[in-house]
Amino acid sequence: MYLSNRSIQLMALGLLVFLYLELFTQLYFMSGLGMALFAGVATKFIQDLGKRIEIRDLIAFMSVMQWVVGPIMAYNFLPYDELYYMAVPESVYMNFVVPVCYFMVLGLYLPLKDERIINQEDIDTMKVYLAEHPWHGYILAGIGLVAGFTSKSLPSSLTFLMFLLTNLQYVGIYMILFSGSKFKWFAFTGIMGLATSAAILQGMFGELIQWFMLSFLIIAMVVKIPMWGKVAIISVGIFLIMLVQSTKEEYRMATWYAESTKSNSQIYKELLLLKLSSPSLLFNAGPLENGAARLNQGWIIARIMNYMPEKQPFVRGETIQTALYASLLPRFLAPSKVKAGGRANFERFTGTPLPETTSMDISLVGEGYANFGSLGGMVFIFLISLLYNWVIVKVVALSKNNPTLIIWIPFLFFQVMKAETDFATVFNYLTKAALVTFLVFYFSKVILEIKQNKKKYHVYQSETLSGNQDFPGHARP
Repeated sequence: MYLSNRSIQLMALGLLVFLYLELFTQLYFMSGLGMALFAGVATKFIQDLGKRIEIRDLIAFMSVMQWVVGPIMAYNFLPYDELYYMAVPESVYMNFVVPVCYFMVLGLYLPLKDERIINQEDIDTMKVYLAEHPWHGYILAGIGLVAGFTSKSLPSSLTFLMFLLTNLQYVGIYMILFSGSKFKWFAFTGIMGLATSAAILQGMFGELIQWFMLSFLIIAMVVKIPMWGKVAIISVGIFLIMLVQSTKEEYRMATWYAESTKSNSQIYKELLLLKLSSPSLLFNAGPLENGAARLNQGWIIARIMNYMPEKQPFVRGETIQTALYASLLPRFLAPSKVKAGGRANFERFTGTPLPETTSMDISLVGEGYANFGSLGGMVFIFLISLLYNWVIVKVVALSKNNPTLIIWIPFLFFQVMKAETDFATVFNYLTKAALVTFLVFYFSKVILEIKQNKKKYHVYQSETLSGNQDFPGHARP
């Protein structure tokens, strides 16, 4: 983040928030510093909407909210929870996690060489390209839809590849939104409608919510939402997330563990209508406390801090090395390599067993502490954030010659933006997503060159037949 007038204003806002909390509340001072950081990050996120595509804002906003704001609520406002309790005192937790978040923000926004932020000029250049290639977005969206429908019938070894290919539908629809297609909103509604239907059928809503958040970044650039519109949409989004959270457990119980003659969509529709007919149900203590508890990613970090190094020594980079090995080698070359997902790390570093059907990640902060302790964990998060920063800057720089590349940033950072993911998940997804992006651009370039060569050949042929082409050894009459 450059030391611009806005940067100074954001720091001043954070300072005011901290001073207010120090003077008028009993909040622990390091928690107050965490809330000050969240105020600055949240304000920047809202201000940037519609002016630039800044995935870093979303990463910082989600991370600080789940690592700091959620735990503050757990320590100070929420009743004790037998599952999501904080296993270490607030001072111990915040003295580690709040500095970690400051290091994360520093790494994300540290000015790098040749840095460019995606602004309106980049969008205009991309629109020109898409006007010349209007089919591009529709082809990618089509590939994503086909991959989604066929993925279940393919071997499990191809699951992750098909997951990546399915996500191409969102890259395609974002291109369509920036194109001049008169069907763009119809296409967007269709793609998101299908994704919503799939989420309801599976009872899994996390990925859908993520894509809606990423879509918000894009739509804000397309329609130039004013400030009041941003606040309104964010408020509606929070309400909808609360609505989904309030229905999720009941819906899963009705569809996963019980038999019914009704379809999944009918069951979910009835649950939604029940909640909407009594909105007060969403604001009862139970649903609010459950939603706040799920917002809190810090309970896992706290358990790691409570368990290590007293009962389990720090592993000093072991999981990082394993993740690098697993991500860089394909499974057919390393069939015994570790699978990303976090279950083994969770049980190992928290000492808490999980049910067979449950998998939880320990987050980058938890993994940093488990490997290197407090100080080393801070350095680890700073370096990871600096890596994200460098990748984004590199992608934007490459977009000078590949205008649509900026639309791929949500695709590249889809798993990265989640605060709960561990290093294996993050690095594996980022490397594989980058490879898919490269291959799509490479084959698109080959196809375009073939089409251009055919076009030149046809022009050459027409000029030859009309007698307008000079031939070696022959003078034009």
